[in-house]
Order: sequence, then C-alpha cells, then structure tokens
Amino acid sequence: MRRSRSSGGSYNFAAVSVGNFTANNIGTQLFSPDYIDLTTFDLSSNAGGTLVITVTGAGFTSPFGASTWLTQFTGNVANGTATVTAQSYLDNSDTLNNPGCATGCTLLSGVNLGSSATASAVTDGSFALTEVITITTQGNTRLSLDASVSNVPEPMSLALLGTGLAGIGLTRRRAVSRAV
Repeated sequence: MRRSRSSGGSYNFAAVSVGNFTANNIGTQLFSPDYIDLTTFDLSSNAGGTLVITVTGAGFTSPFGASTWLTQFTGNVANGTATVTAQSYLDNSDTLNNPGCATGCTLLSGVNLGSSATASAVTDGSFALTEVITITTQGNTRLSLDASVSNVPEPMSLALLGTGLAGIGLTRRRAVSRAV
C-alpha cells in the first residue's frame, strides 16, 4: 500500500490466522507527513512460536534533513508468556517493506514492550517508514499491542512558532488600544 504526502488514513483488517496465531482487531494509521501507527493489535496463540508483523508506508516527504524520531511500543500480555520487540526504520530509498532494510536504511530504534526510544536520522527526499514487531510465545498466550513511529518537532521550531504568535498578539493588542 503506497501513500503520498497528501493522503493518509486509517485501515482496519479482518481477523487472520497464521500458524499457531490468531490476530483480531487489527488497525493501523498512515499519516502524512511523518507518522505511522499500529493502533491496535490483539493476538492469541494456542502453542509456542514466533510471528513477525511489518507495518510500512512510503512516499513521506517531510521533514527534510536531520530530525529526531520517536518509537513507542505499548501493550500488555493478558495471559501466558511472550517476548515482544519492535524495531523502526527510516528508508531513504522509499521502498515499501525493504527486506532486511538492505538499501538506504537507518535503524531508528529497537524497543521492548512498554518502552520508547528516540533516534536521529537524515531524510533526503521521499522516504519510507517501517515498523517490525517480533512476537515469540511459549504456549497459550493472549496479548494486545500498539506501536508507532513519528517525527519529534525540534524545540527551536516550537520556540520560533511561539515567538511569532506572541508578536502577532502584541501587534493586535496595540492596534485595538490605538483604535479606542
């Protein structure tokens, strides 16, 4: 699924079974210009095994240059035992699901369930974002996951925006007091 900068949206998928695993309530969001999110993922397994889930979106164009990226990974294991990790990638070759992230790819972070991490990366035009979630269960297990990768606005941009808004407010205030 390829998304351009001007589009995005939410996608929900029907329940699916793969080997010992059954996934329900699967939702994901691809938001331009700089955000992908596996919003909901409920999983059960009836035996041990490993499942790898990849969420990827291409055609992102913002931000351009150096920036900071945040990977967040939350959820809970309702019953049973599971090891769950997430890795997020930025791919300057703008390739969906780049196998092994072999070309033009930057590993943003690898996190365990219930954690987050930031990393710096440089974009040089159109790029792809990818989340890879690996779930290993030891038997009958139920769990729910949420993972996302997004750009973190730099503090100077926020400060500049705040200064601009304050300036507009002062100008408006002076114009109103002169009119009275």
